[in-house]
Amino acid sequence: MAPHRTSLRLYRALLRLYPASFRDRFGDEMVQLLGDQLRDARGDGVGGTWAAAIRDLVVTAASERLRGDRPIARSVVAPSRVNRLLGLTGIAGGFLLAAALIPGIPWSPVIFNLRLVLFELGAIAVILAIHRLQPVRWRRPSLLVSVPAIGANAWHLVMSVLFVNRPQPPEPDPAFRPWYALAATALWLTTAAFGLVALRLGVVSRRSALVLTTGAALAITGVGGLGFTTGPNAELISNLTVVGVVMVGLGWMLLGIEVAFRRRPVAPAAGAS
Repeated sequence: MAPHRTSLRLYRALLRLYPASFRDRFGDEMVQLLGDQLRDARGDGVGGTWAAAIRDLVVTAASERLRGDRPIARSVVAPSRVNRLLGLTGIAGGFLLAAALIPGIPWSPVIFNLRLVLFELGAIAVILAIHRLQPVRWRRPSLLVSVPAIGANAWHLVMSVLFVNRPQPPEPDPAFRPWYALAATALWLTTAAFGLVALRLGVVSRRSALVLTTGAALAITGVGGLGFTTGPNAELISNLTVVGVVMVGLGWMLLGIEVAFRRRPVAPAAGAS
């Protein structure tokens, strides 16, 4: 019996991953449920019970943190397999975008451009997933920003593929630079617009959408040809660009986590009270 008491004390400590309001409402019931499950388990079943409890705790705690102060849903549903796959793709793409700016990582030009391709695929995946989550009444405003954002990412993706085998990143080529700058401008502008609409519609966390929007607004300052990268403030602009790109990567990762793992309310049936 003592090992179970120790396990339950540890589990109660892990419940601090949840917001305080959630712990106050459900903490005792969750501890009691795990205690009952451990008492009923036999042999190797104890380890499986613990593994399932920890897995559920991590996923639902992240969901509750992202949910913030919104009311707890009475009935929730897990993400679909499609949205889970789209979200995981977005997480990977956002990570690759941000990781490329970590000092000390030897990125070859080919790998650098391949990373952009994977990032853009991840962004497109998350945009599609978030649009799938929109209620019917919000589908039209969602389309107004989703289609241009997907188009801009696809355009930038195609350009990255075309130049993926070049011996250096594409910017130094004078003939290519204006087109690349135009594609990058479209990418950051549509990303910021998508983040703003996601922030307004509220189907995802406003904090995640705000990170994405702010990052895109900062990243666009580093696009060559817009006039921000020259002059006495060039170093400041360069630092802001780096911060912005990292924030965009983080924003897509946070949104990817939401669509891949966050449980959502079930829409009430027609005529239900």
